[in-house]
Amino acid sequence: MKKVLYILFIICVYLNVDSASAQVVPDSYRQQKQQEYQDFTDSIHDNFVRYLQRLWTEYQLFSGEPSPRSVKPVEQPQFDTMETDDTLKTDTQMPYGRLTDIQNVGATEYYPPASIADLQKRNYTVRFYGRELTIALPENVANNKLNGIREKQVARYWKKLVENHAEQCLASLDQQRRNLYLGDWGLFDLIQHFSAVVYPGQVNEQAVLSVYLLGAMHYDARVGRVDDRLIVLVNTGSRLYDIPYVEIDTVRYYAFGDLPRKGRLHTYDRQMASADRPINMNLAYSPRLGEALSPKTYRYTLLGRRVSFRVNQPLMDFYARYPQTELAVYANAAMEEAFSAAVEREMRPFVEGQSPVAALNNLLEFMQQGFVYQADSKQFGREKNFFCEENFYYPANDCEDRAVLFARMIKVLLGYDVVLLEYTDHVATAVHIPGKKVRGQHVDLQGKRYVVCDPTCLGASVGDLSRKYRNKKANIILIKNT
Repeated sequence: MKKVLYILFIICVYLNVDSASAQVVPDSYRQQKQQEYQDFTDSIHDNFVRYLQRLWTEYQLFSGEPSPRSVKPVEQPQFDTMETDDTLKTDTQMPYGRLTDIQNVGATEYYPPASIADLQKRNYTVRFYGRELTIALPENVANNKLNGIREKQVARYWKKLVENHAEQCLASLDQQRRNLYLGDWGLFDLIQHFSAVVYPGQVNEQAVLSVYLLGAMHYDARVGRVDDRLIVLVNTGSRLYDIPYVEIDTVRYYAFGDLPRKGRLHTYDRQMASADRPINMNLAYSPRLGEALSPKTYRYTLLGRRVSFRVNQPLMDFYARYPQTELAVYANAAMEEAFSAAVEREMRPFVEGQSPVAALNNLLEFMQQGFVYQADSKQFGREKNFFCEENFYYPANDCEDRAVLFARMIKVLLGYDVVLLEYTDHVATAVHIPGKKVRGQHVDLQGKRYVVCDPTCLGASVGDLSRKYRNKKANIILIKNT
């Protein structure tokens, strides 16, 4: 069935292209294929509406899973120089555990259905992180209202969305996704913003419309009912932390909406055909949001030279809503082009003309001394991993934030391979220095020697790692050459 649906999507897109080649297709053939597509999708929705009417299953709503490394040093750790030999660093190969290598792909590919030319549409303006976006929706959709949140009432509302061709807004949504490089989560965020504009103050209608649009784009999302409200349940490609969830057939669905942290939740236990793709949390591209520099300016003087950074405020707002997820996502997230250029401009003088070890030690000094150290539990009251740019926005950071930023700086400035070393209460990095065997604590990985660099531990230079971690197995996070 999925293959048939995919082929029909391709046909409809092809038939809807305004080009010289498309004009050779007879109108009768075009109409036939559009009708085939419509009949096929209608059959999916007809079957699903009948299923929605059945009694929903009750599931346990679990509290969000706590983030790893929730217990960290209160004070910034300092390297004990007595741990290093007077003349030579201890040259030790360290053990390691799990290896994480993500495929940093963009948003799921999607092909919108052909446009219905004579359908009356209304343009909605969506304010989305510093941009004003126009999204067209059939005008009758907004007139549909839920008259309750029980199974049959949700099914009737869903049927109205089908009858009023709510999926005709998908072309607009998909175009905005492509223009703004949103990725899967960014698209979900946009759909939530859009649904709130279509149904201001009507959270139940917002939830069902969001799930309807996600499902039409093949994402694995469901409507859930908790107490007197409807919510959105989504399957993601990565673990999320501090977000309530339910488990259905071993798949974890995270709950978004105004809801208690735990309790009982009702939803259907069979998904709509073709809606089977998890939301990919990776950011292969930095979103192209509004351009408004944050009023905050980061300044630090390193080796007698002033370093200055300002970040994009809309991007900070976007990241603030991003759910906490696995560290590999942050380590491999693309940096904003303007920020990457600022790293090149501000930090290049500290590595240019230096030996590899001297260049890395300069960057380590910057990371260890250029930021205020504070555990997330004290700064935020919860664990919060930073995307690179956020280090220059918030008042303080901690070990995983520095490790991610340090690793990305190495990629930009030196082009070396680098990995993260993830312990239960700490994160450091290890760097492969091409053509040079540098002594120190290291891991041998895929035929390469990676020497430890700890951007948090004060006074630690290339090859230094606190004795506390030398015999512990770190999980390794590979960082792509992005």
